[in-house]
Amino acid sequence: MIRPKKGYILISVLVIMTVMLIITYFLADALFSETSIARNQKASTLSFHLAEAGTQEAIWRIQNDANARTTFLNTTNGVTTFSHNPALINNGAYNVTVQNTAKGAATITATGLYSFGLKQAQRVITLNVTQTNNVVTYDYDAALLVGGPNSGNIYLHNLNLNYGAGYDPSSIASGGTIDIGNANVNVNRDILANGAITAHNSTVHYGGTEQQNYPTAFIIPGIDVNSNAPTSYKSQAIAQGHYYTSAQFATLINSQTTLTGIYYVAGAGGITIKNKNITVNGLLISEGNVTITNANVTINHNPGPSGLLTLGSLSVTNANLAIQGLTYVGVQAAASVNANITITGALLAHDFSANNINLTLNFKKDWVNETLSGGGTAGTPVIHFQHWEEEY
Repeated sequence: MIRPKKGYILISVLVIMTVMLIITYFLADALFSETSIARNQKASTLSFHLAEAGTQEAIWRIQNDANARTTFLNTTNGVTTFSHNPALINNGAYNVTVQNTAKGAATITATGLYSFGLKQAQRVITLNVTQTNNVVTYDYDAALLVGGPNSGNIYLHNLNLNYGAGYDPSSIASGGTIDIGNANVNVNRDILANGAITAHNSTVHYGGTEQQNYPTAFIIPGIDVNSNAPTSYKSQAIAQGHYYTSAQFATLINSQTTLTGIYYVAGAGGITIKNKNITVNGLLISEGNVTITNANVTINHNPGPSGLLTLGSLSVTNANLAIQGLTYVGVQAAASVNANITITGALLAHDFSANNINLTLNFKKDWVNETLSGGGTAGTPVIHFQHWEEEY
């Protein structure tokens, strides 16, 4: 009779327990990682909204607080700072600096902070604000303008760009560089850039001159979009009963496809138009990003201001977009993949990127000026979003 060796069962149990411990460890590690990612995402979002709250308070102080407004209007390098801790929510805080760069011009830097456990999420939003004192006019003859402050570049790849005949002669102008690749570009005046101009595998026709390192800076004019002045576009939209949150506007265009007048969409949620046919007779304004996907959007010139204004970015994908009036983009205008865009007026942005689209620009300077000055001439700040950063 063969007897099993002593200790065999013990060794087997130890092996099984070790395997189970290893499996348990990896499961626990995966669960912890998922939880950590979710916590980080939540903290990032909260800190961003805290930074947004800081920028809104800064704008309110410039408009309504005597000391902050005096510093903003009358100093070239004055500083206004403030902070709240806690701010709005438990474990939340924000710090804000308003740094003048000239009289009536400043940079707002707002840092949102949210503490969770031993960590702290931080988001930073930086804005330029400028004072509008006179009737705003468009000083350039460019149907496509990328300008400062802190301008980006013009990127034209895999596309057809044509300037329509029968409209005001116009140019392309960039406060940064112009990069043209695998494209057909037809411009009836100049191609100008403060930086370099490069073209490869492309056909480029222009009726004037091509000049890189252009010595005069291109600056986008400001518009009184969202001050409390009765002439601002926000106030005009409120007076017309056309002031919405992002969610309210989404509900509106689910049931109503033709809008007439000045429509204002508040908040960082912006506007998303997908799988719809929308017509606006007048002006559409968004504080957040505008995203158009698999849709047909037409904005018609109405007597008075018309076009599309966004303080965020404009993104057009697999869509048809036709705008009469001013297209004004506070951050980046980007279009790609089977987008057909016709703008009769002008496109002004801090950055422009286009890939695999058909783009037609018909310059009408009077429509541009109509919208630029239609927001009124009140002494109020005009906002340009620059960027935000994220740290943990």
